[in-house]
Amino acid sequence: MGISINNYSAATGAAATTAGSTSKSSSLSMQDFLQLLVAQLSNQDVMNPTNDTDFIAQMAQFTSLQTMQSMTEVIYAQYGASMVGKDVTVAGYNADGSVFSDEGTVDSVQFSNGSCTLTVNGKEYDLSAVMTVKTSASATNNTDTTADV
Repeated sequence: MGISINNYSAATGAAATTAGSTSKSSSLSMQDFLQLLVAQLSNQDVMNPTNDTDFIAQMAQFTSLQTMQSMTEVIYAQYGASMVGKDVTVAGYNADGSVFSDEGTVDSVQFSNGSCTLTVNGKEYDLSAVMTVKTSASATNNTDTTADV
């Protein structure tokens, strides 16, 4: 028998409803994990309780998952930051459903709420809209050709 939990309150043992607190995030937070843990403990079979090592293993797995998610966000941000000064082609869909593309040099990168947007030709695009990346012509012309002897 499955248990469906939405905003489970550990203090009252009942489902709590809060207006306007729905999150569009598809990831679980530590608070979500603890709510599920409380629900699991309160609904376990008294005659066959769950072993405490199972809970420790679940906590370790969740912590590992959170760490990997944090590392992914950092890598994503570093990749976005590395785009500054590069020539890119971005593509997407217009409001009418037609495909558009734009080419130009990435002027800046903005990070907010886990997303990364690039500014190309004065317009903002999501990092996922990047189709091609090239080193800009100005960057290749400024290469120092002198060598130390």
